[in-house]
Amino acid sequence: MVAIYSTLREDLYVVYAGVNQGSDAPTIHVFLNPLVKWVWFGGVVVVMGTIVALLPSRHAVLVLAGTKAPGAAREFAGAVPSSVTLKEGHD
Repeated sequence: MVAIYSTLREDLYVVYAGVNQGSDAPTIHVFLNPLVKWVWFGGVVVVMGTIVALLPSRHAVLVLAGTKAPGAAREFAGAVPSSVTLKEGHD
């Protein structure tokens, strides 16, 4: 038989293991496991972060929606000082 008392801080497990053969005294095992719920919460955070990372990026769509014509990028490149390097691709 197992008894469990669970809180955010710790989990307490009390297990009745039977009767001691020599003294007829009950044998009880007690386990105190700290921060068990936080381990489960960390797993949920990892799963949610993975879902967010797998969502498609809308950054490229927003950049392309702002251009009016293919020549607009060349006009912008002339307005940038020579100390700035323009690169194509992902950030």
